[in-house]
Amino acid sequence: MAGSNWFERGEVFSSIRNFWRLAIPLWHFRDASRGTLEQRMANYRYNRSQRKILPFYVMKWIGIATCLLLMMQVLSEMMLLTAAGSANHLCATLACMSAGIGFAFACVVVAVLFASYLFLTYIKR
Repeated sequence: MAGSNWFERGEVFSSIRNFWRLAIPLWHFRDASRGTLEQRMANYRYNRSQRKILPFYVMKWIGIATCLLLMMQVLSEMMLLTAAGSANHLCATLACMSAGIGFAFACVVVAVLFASYLFLTYIKR
């Protein structure tokens, strides 16, 4: 009963939202593609003023990617040490694949954040 009450209060969604805000800086920025011309220009100027936070997030995601790469290395070595048919080998393989997918996602996030920083820094409207 207490578990359903915890879920109903929205603490799960609040925790997920807080984690997402720590990982992705999109909540700092405004949509500059909608509205009147004046609104879009104002939103773009606001986004340019907020671009200084992007290098922090880029470095954070580079750290995450590095950790995932090292985890992949450890798990691949574990795969080599276990027998191919064992349950440990399967677990290590699935964990290594998951770390690889996470690494690829982190690299994409780094590229998008870095491109956004460059766009907001050098493209003036």
